[in-house]
Amino acid sequence: MQQHAMRSLAYADLSTTNKRLDLSRSQIPCAGRPISCLRTAVNWFRVSHKLQVTRNAETLERFEVQRPSSEGLDRTANDNQQTHQLSAEHKLQDRADFGIAENSYHSHARHQHSNQILGLDKGVWVAAGLITAWATMIHITVFHTPLHSLQAAALFWPMMQLHTGVFITAHDAMHGAIAPSNPKLNQFMGRLAGTLYAGLDYDTMKVAHHEHHLHTGIQEKDPDFHSGDPGLLPWAGKFIKKYLTIKQMVILNLMVGAVQISGAPYKNMVVFLLCAGLLSAAQLFYFGTYVPHRPPKHNPQQVMSWEKSNPTWATTRLASFVTCYHFDCHVEHHDNPRLAWYELWGARKQALQLH
Repeated sequence: MQQHAMRSLAYADLSTTNKRLDLSRSQIPCAGRPISCLRTAVNWFRVSHKLQVTRNAETLERFEVQRPSSEGLDRTANDNQQTHQLSAEHKLQDRADFGIAENSYHSHARHQHSNQILGLDKGVWVAAGLITAWATMIHITVFHTPLHSLQAAALFWPMMQLHTGVFITAHDAMHGAIAPSNPKLNQFMGRLAGTLYAGLDYDTMKVAHHEHHLHTGIQEKDPDFHSGDPGLLPWAGKFIKKYLTIKQMVILNLMVGAVQISGAPYKNMVVFLLCAGLLSAAQLFYFGTYVPHRPPKHNPQQVMSWEKSNPTWATTRLASFVTCYHFDCHVEHHDNPRLAWYELWGARKQALQLH
């Protein structure tokens, strides 16, 4: 009863605030009224946070009782068993991240990721290294690189790849792979990486991503799957519409404004932040969603369970890293979501040796 009451209050608060603020684009107070703008933003973030807490509670409750149905899907008995194991894995992950961790989760985390460096999980050091390299590269490219130079051309791809690495860090945190022995630190690293990458709401994305793992390749259930047209552009459009929010745009503008105030040349910001960032997003969508989950041309409406994930052209560790941090190893990722990105290629080699 208390949970339902809190849920009702949150939705009522959101409805009341939306009516009061009237957040249509034509009504948002902007130029000439900075205090009103700030008050609007603060109220919006406050209500959004309250609603997100309620949604997280609803998702946890759903994961407690939900199991993916295999009716009508062309899966073998072994496939169904793996899917149920995956569901249980996500259940433990969500219980841990929502602050009600079970001993079995911590035991599993310690067993699978026992390698620590100076008391911290290896994933924390890898994530911190990636974020530090990303920030350093931004300092070099945005502030100190002449655009019309060989240096700018040479640094563009590394900048794009580091943008992608920051998102991959947030993604791995969604599966508890950054700090398996410390869920709170894992969550902090995920939120930090998601915000730095593109002002993303880590908690909202985590809920959607776990739905993707529970209902992979099922229309109307998998939030990352196409809605009927598996073409590249329609699918990408659906993806953008799903994840692009007003809150994200506000955060992005604040971050870009802070960089510009710091004295960064505008053209450098366009090239190394906007263009490299957009190409990074395209890289993530193409290699992380479209290629692995694309149905065959002869059956575009086919359910694409994760066991059917399509491979890419990558045949070496380097090529796999270049595509999208080994996300071409998509079967390995869905089979064991707790593997960090740098462990996926090893899992693929091991699977090939077993077969």
